[in-house]
Order: sequence, then structure tokens, then C-alpha cells
Amino acid sequence: MLVGGLEAQNFIGAANLQPGQHILINGAGGSIGTMAIQLAKLQGAVVTAVDRADKLEFLKAVGADYTIDYQSEDYTKGETKYDAILDVVGKGHYGRGVKCLNPGGYYLIANPSLP
Repeated sequence: MLVGGLEAQNFIGAANLQPGQHILINGAGGSIGTMAIQLAKLQGAVVTAVDRADKLEFLKAVGADYTIDYQSEDYTKGETKYDAILDVVGKGHYGRGVKCLNPGGYYLIANPSLP
């Protein structure tokens, strides 16, 4: 959790969240994601957490305002716009994800896939 917390602090700081802004955290059920939820909430952000169904109640318990089961819903196909997206998985659909950002929003990749 310590390393995850340090990484989450780095990414949430880079997102420059202001109270009331919306952040989506893809892969929120791991150490980086769960700490990022809590740090974003401390900054007054509205948090949407994306992970599989069996983790969603836990994500709500640590502070997520909204949850999405990635196995049944693709957040990139929705109408919701975010001020920041933190992709902890690193296998997200960057091109589609960027379209979910408000103007001036941040798309942060915590674990980029390497070839």
C-alpha cells in the first residue's frame, strides 16, 4: 500500500483536481486506485471507480461516488465527461478515453503497457 499510495499521490497531484471536479479511475481496485480514490475525495472531487463487479462495494466503502463494472459497461461509450481519467490498468482505450474528457482535462496512465 505504501508504494501504491505514493504513486496515487503523484497522479492525483498531476490531475490538479479542484473541488467538485470529476475523476474516473480505471482499475480502481488495486493499491494505486484505492489510494487515489481517497486522495481525490480529500480534494473534494467526485470519483467514478471502474473495476470488476466483485470489487464495487469495496470501492464505494473507500469513497467512490459512482462505480462501473468494466465487464458489463464501457465508460468510453457513455455520455459522462470527466476532468481527469487515471488509467491504472494501462490497457485502456486511450483514443476513446480522451473523448470522455472535458476541455483541458488530464488523461494519466499509471502502468503503460510495454511491447
